[in-house]
Amino acid sequence: MPLSGKNVVFVGGLGFIGYEACKQLLTKNAESLFIFDVLENTANMATLQSNNTKTKVYYTKFDITNKDSIKSAIGNVIANVKYIDVLVNGAGILADPNVELTLNINLIGLINTTFEALPYMDRNKQGRGGVIVNIASVLGLEPASTAAVYCASKFGVVGFSRSISDPYYYSITGVAVVTFCPGLTETPLKNNISSKYTFEYSKKLSEELNNSKAQTASICGAHLAEVVFSHMNGDIYISDQGTLAKVTPTIYWQPTF
Repeated sequence: MPLSGKNVVFVGGLGFIGYEACKQLLTKNAESLFIFDVLENTANMATLQSNNTKTKVYYTKFDITNKDSIKSAIGNVIANVKYIDVLVNGAGILADPNVELTLNINLIGLINTTFEALPYMDRNKQGRGGVIVNIASVLGLEPASTAAVYCASKFGVVGFSRSISDPYYYSITGVAVVTFCPGLTETPLKNNISSKYTFEYSKKLSEELNNSKAQTASICGAHLAEVVFSHMNGDIYISDQGTLAKVTPTIYWQPTF
């Protein structure tokens, strides 16, 4: 979608893929870019603002596991600019031994953030339409023996995104929902993967995965920005080994009336 005059909220925008995507988004002259992240990176914030002084860049300290933090952060956006046009849900963690934290950050927090922002995007409520991009993973499309909990959380993101992208909802709200699935990418998420495995038995498999080929964060971030710029409601994309491709899900069941 054209970003000129639009307001963008990016959850996790100071990390590797998120930061690279934000640099690309700033080339399209958005009105404002709100970055929600658990820790402020002042150097990255300064770089982003200097990349395009026409776009106002805001930082909000954000705890995606806390509903009050989510509500406060979204409220701050509305108080400043009234509308949200783009929401990118990009927070993520790989830590299978901590089941609750993994699900809270990767899935539950994403759902809560989406539901909090939607009324300010829904053109039948307080918004003017827009797009939500939920970052899942290739492990939201395929099973992962080494990271079963992470995999479950990302399968949840894909299922949630596909469900709320129903054309019926889109025809009412004007809010497109898109899913972005990165493959292995050089970020801290991939570092020391052998310490984040599901079982003790998983360690060998995890070490092998850690040594497999990965793409750069800059390529993945550019792909993410491209998805924001040009998408259709319900699209699912894979960014892997430097290539961006659309996914067509297999349909195994539909209701019979």
